[in-house]
Amino acid sequence: MAHEDVPQVATQGSTISLPITAVQSALDALGDILAVVDPQGQIVAVNQAWRSFTAENGGDEQTGGLGTNYLRACEGLGDLPADEGPTVALGLRRVLAGAQPDFEMEYPCHSPTQERWFKVHVNPFPHGGERYAVILHEDITERRHTEIRQSDLDSEVAQKVHSRTLELRTERDELNAFIGSVSHDLRTPVRHVRSFLELFQRNARDRLSADDQRLLDVIGGAAGRLDSMIEELLGLARVSQSSMTLQPVNLAQVVLRAWTHMAPETQGREIEWVAHDLPVVHGDPDLLRLAFENLLNNAIKYTSGREQARIEVGARNDPHEWVVFVQDDGVGFDPRHTGRLFGTFQRLHSEREFAGVGMGLANVKRIVERHGGRVWAEGRPGSGATFFLAFPRPAAESRPADTALF
Repeated sequence: MAHEDVPQVATQGSTISLPITAVQSALDALGDILAVVDPQGQIVAVNQAWRSFTAENGGDEQTGGLGTNYLRACEGLGDLPADEGPTVALGLRRVLAGAQPDFEMEYPCHSPTQERWFKVHVNPFPHGGERYAVILHEDITERRHTEIRQSDLDSEVAQKVHSRTLELRTERDELNAFIGSVSHDLRTPVRHVRSFLELFQRNARDRLSADDQRLLDVIGGAAGRLDSMIEELLGLARVSQSSMTLQPVNLAQVVLRAWTHMAPETQGREIEWVAHDLPVVHGDPDLLRLAFENLLNNAIKYTSGREQARIEVGARNDPHEWVVFVQDDGVGFDPRHTGRLFGTFQRLHSEREFAGVGMGLANVKRIVERHGGRVWAEGRPGSGATFFLAFPRPAAESRPADTALF
């Protein structure tokens, strides 16, 4: 297509000829920088945006106007950056040769006073039995600035999250160390109180009235509970601070060991024990055993009012995690108080009904969270309770054990 040709435009059922001035006016109306090249890469048409861009970058009609070979201009580095010019030339050659359907590439084109980015589009079209191409340089500066601002914001947020996470971990470690230290320091004086109280009761038994003896019994019971709470706090500190030995852990074996350790608690009880297939998870076997011991101990405790109790352990395979459950048919709990279950020293039943200081589930929660998981519970008064432990799935897919335990 020579510059002076009269272009022909196809419509449905006919072809009309447009004056070159009309086509040029249409090209000039486009805001993007546009040129048309022939099969040899020679520029046969440009719009006003192309001329302005060429002039702004120190070029003229001889370097980037009509009749200029765009391929040689790119390979001679012309107005494109040194790294992008040859790449654009190669893409244009392949499009003109029919080796690829089109070509696109983003590139920076900064000036001394402005940061700019462009995206070059090369699209072929047939003319006179040959393959021409439209070259369009789209100004994407605003989009790139938006992306850079978003990236900077994301980086800033990520840095703040990272810093805050480190602060929280430090605070958590300091709190755990404080709990351990205080609990350890309190244990000795509390045990002294208990020992001297028992000694006083033995020595003064004959001189005490019934009311005095009841008061001393109350004091002794309170000191005993305090001693138990201190021991539980020490246990929580150990769970929080102990180093973890991570390895593939077959939860079926962990639950079996935990159940074996519960044997003294089940003497004289009729308990139907149901264990389904359980998965292999990535974790610390000792900490996981402690978590299941706490859950099984709860189930045994809160089914004590039944002549025959039922405790069930199983798992379901969710897309991103293994969900293990421990279910019993005991006294259950009011679902309105579910949020208190995993807190420290939180009890939903009085000590007269069930012994304990309310730390077992707090330990379970801490252990599971250290494994990157989560815990929750469901229950109804008189209808039992189900405790759920969700563990992240390992990178390599794990399958449940082939057989149940019992």
